[in-house]
Amino acid sequence: MKRPAKDANGAMIPDEEMLGPSRVVGGETIITGLEDDLLAVPDAKMDQYFRAWKGALAVWNGRRQIEFRRLAFGDDDAFAFFDGDDLEIQVLGPLLTEEDGVRELRFLGAPPKGPRIGHESLSVDAGDFSGLDLAHTINGHSIVFRLRYGGFSYLFCGDLNDEAGRALARKCQGGEIKLRAEVYKVPHHGSADFSGAFLEMVEPLVSVVSSGDESARKEYIHPRATLMGALGRHSRGDEPLIFVTELVAFFNVEGWARLTDAARSAGRGEFFAFSRTAYGIVKTRTDGTRMLVYTDSGKADLKEAYCFALDASGAPAPVAVVRV
Repeated sequence: MKRPAKDANGAMIPDEEMLGPSRVVGGETIITGLEDDLLAVPDAKMDQYFRAWKGALAVWNGRRQIEFRRLAFGDDDAFAFFDGDDLEIQVLGPLLTEEDGVRELRFLGAPPKGPRIGHESLSVDAGDFSGLDLAHTINGHSIVFRLRYGGFSYLFCGDLNDEAGRALARKCQGGEIKLRAEVYKVPHHGSADFSGAFLEMVEPLVSVVSSGDESARKEYIHPRATLMGALGRHSRGDEPLIFVTELVAFFNVEGWARLTDAARSAGRGEFFAFSRTAYGIVKTRTDGTRMLVYTDSGKADLKEAYCFALDASGAPAPVAVVRV
């Protein structure tokens, strides 16, 4: 979602200036003013949202020092402390663009408006994306990482969108990266801004869509029907597993509330509260050779559960859930 942003003086900031300095190189607009440590950036160079984020990080950093690092494709060493015989994390995105010696993030464009019609191509030369779009640039350059534990892999993609997804799909098609994963955390709450070619490369066994609109006034129609259909089409297995956390349509608005514990409420005034039943949470467990995926329901004695185990060829196959 695109939100109007203002600088420290209250003036509106154009999209092309929201992410700092940029250069047009080889016909591409490259963002060159990238930062590693947000706390080192002057407030005057930020809009109101980044200033609020910086303030929150400053509080946490005051409690315990945070190590800041900007991640991009190939920065696997950032998670080297996780690596072991059975555990590995690969950073697959965002992808940096290199033009005439400049190697930074490319400004992305906006996809065509309206429903998806026709077949998608891996090429982006057909004018599918136009202009310089702030929201799509931020979403498309989400951190993408693949976690492997034993014989099972998980793919996390933030708010990855169609244009960035196609770029990753081309890398996968060229053998540079591996996107195939057993569990796929679907980007952007099930937005229609997705790449079918990317889904074809992932070919998940289990897809998890984290969605749930806050209220009728803030509804984004997530997940979209086109996305759900594409997940089913490109999933592995005769019965694809697609979980959607939106088992309760909206949050309950509780209104203004105050903490009842006197010691805790002494330092905090009233706050506006929401509540929501938490049975939409999707849980997965694996020891590297078996994987369990399950979710609760509104009834305490009712769960939905599925299990997979590696077969003789090392491929995951459905097996019975062991109940104890």
